[in-house]
Amino acid sequence: MPVAPVLIAGAAVGGGVTMLVAGLSRGRGDLADVIARMDANRIDLLAPQEQAEQPNDWRERLGGWALSRISDNLVRLPRKELAILRESPALQLGKKIGVALYGLLLPALGTAVAIAGGAQIPFAIPGVVSLVFAVVGWFIVDVNARQRAAEARTEFRIAIASYLDLVSLERAADAGPSEALKRAAQVGDGWVFERIRDALLRAELAGIAPWEGLRQLSQEIDVPELGAPADIIAIAGEEGASVYSTLQAQARSLRGVLLTDQQAHANTASEKMVVPVAALVIIMTLYIALPAMVRVIDS
Repeated sequence: MPVAPVLIAGAAVGGGVTMLVAGLSRGRGDLADVIARMDANRIDLLAPQEQAEQPNDWRERLGGWALSRISDNLVRLPRKELAILRESPALQLGKKIGVALYGLLLPALGTAVAIAGGAQIPFAIPGVVSLVFAVVGWFIVDVNARQRAAEARTEFRIAIASYLDLVSLERAADAGPSEALKRAAQVGDGWVFERIRDALLRAELAGIAPWEGLRQLSQEIDVPELGAPADIIAIAGEEGASVYSTLQAQARSLRGVLLTDQQAHANTASEKMVVPVAALVIIMTLYIALPAMVRVIDS
């Protein structure tokens, strides 16, 4: 009996058992994270009402069950992306588990159907394909979340440029720093302005300055452009400085950056179209010229 396959199989089983035990064991909490949760000035301690409700999605229930038993060091979730998408880590983990199981079982199901039809397929082939599909499915959920979060951040930055203009107009109308932030947030009706209003409301409930609420929201969702109006208004609130021209300049600068990014994306999309268009031209050329060339060669 060959020794090498037995050793490899034993090592694989031992590694799997070790990973399972390590994953099921509860990890020790990070001290910095525990202290941050005890900080009364953090507005994210005031969770929205919908997050406190019992999840209805089976994927979120599955992910919540897994998060309660798996160490955070073993599963790294894109939490900042989930924060801007307003999706819970439990739902993200449930999606990852569901897609991985689907990728794991799909080749096995196809192999079973093929074997029932009389095909002879080695066991190793569907096993390897199932593992590849499961790994790809596990990571593709995070890739999708990052893509959707990137689109949401772009939309957020576009709305922030308008928010800067509105805040500057409120300041020009002699509104106070806090009042300018709140009045400007009341104008918009999109999801971005809703997030800003929620941040300002939670800051008020937490007893901190509204610009601190915006700054914490910018760090939570990884949109540093939202911290710009917070810093500018903080100067106005603490030192009484006039910030109308500064807010206007910041809005113009942000619009210039967004326009440059949109042009870069458009150029990238145009470059991607070069290959299929060139391939189509080559195929059409061969389709037209090949019969003539064949007749010339035959004659």
